[in-house]
Amino acid sequence: MSSSQNVEQPIVDIPVTLEEVFSLQREESVFVAGGTLLQLNWESGQHKPNHLISSHKLDRLKGITEETLNGENYLRIGSSTLLSACISDINIQKRAKIVTEACAKIAAPAVRNRGTIGGNVCSRVGDSIPALLVLDAKLEFFNGTSTYIITMTEWLQESQLAGPPLLLSILIPCNKSGQSCSFFQKIGRRESFTAAIVSTAGFMKLRNEIITDIKLAIGGGAHLPQRLADGEAYLLNKDWKKTNWQEFRALLETSFQSYSDPFITDSYRRKAAANMITAKILQILKNDKGGEAKRCI
Repeated sequence: MSSSQNVEQPIVDIPVTLEEVFSLQREESVFVAGGTLLQLNWESGQHKPNHLISSHKLDRLKGITEETLNGENYLRIGSSTLLSACISDINIQKRAKIVTEACAKIAAPAVRNRGTIGGNVCSRVGDSIPALLVLDAKLEFFNGTSTYIITMTEWLQESQLAGPPLLLSILIPCNKSGQSCSFFQKIGRRESFTAAIVSTAGFMKLRNEIITDIKLAIGGGAHLPQRLADGEAYLLNKDWKKTNWQEFRALLETSFQSYSDPFITDSYRRKAAANMITAKILQILKNDKGGEAKRCI
């Protein structure tokens, strides 16, 4: 372990074991990996914590592997994995392609080479979250004495408490049978480094003309990422060629809460999300030859 102290800078401790992490924790301690979000917050005038605990030397938070837990196969992504590594890793490209697509749209290359997927998730508004939601991802935490696993949906519904547990890894189920297709889309006010107006993600399975599995999510900007349960229920077990897609789009537009800012209204965000999701699903369904538009896992 090492530490440094400066009158104007927070103390930084660098534990080497999980047990050491919580012995170092103080009232205002904040976990830090790449630090890109913290830097952005400081530059915008937010309060600077007086104590940081770095995950830099915690091997338990590193690596991308396939693991079996309780008889189920998962792709385990260590929380300190760089966003750039999530884009280039062959296992993620094979098992969870939309995660690579989502990470590729986060910030700028310099940020992706420093920021981590754990930091993006723990922000609770990161662009990777909608993609992970539709893949039924789970999160593995360490609370100081033991590890536990919780679904991402359940975690997002929890209150954000002081002294949060340490995120160890993201677990993505691998044992989905049959061919599935997925998509991730993000729109912002400009092409380059920008916060999203809204981000959308979807996962779908089809047998003959019937949609046998469908998961949809939104996030981006200041949205609390969430599954779109009403839209999922509307499409599940339906013949897509006999579906009323205008009715589906209208349902989506009113199925979640958004927000307004000086640039974009709540109504525009909801309309944009509904349009994007509907258009992308139809694009995938109509492209039965598996071309560029068909994002298959």
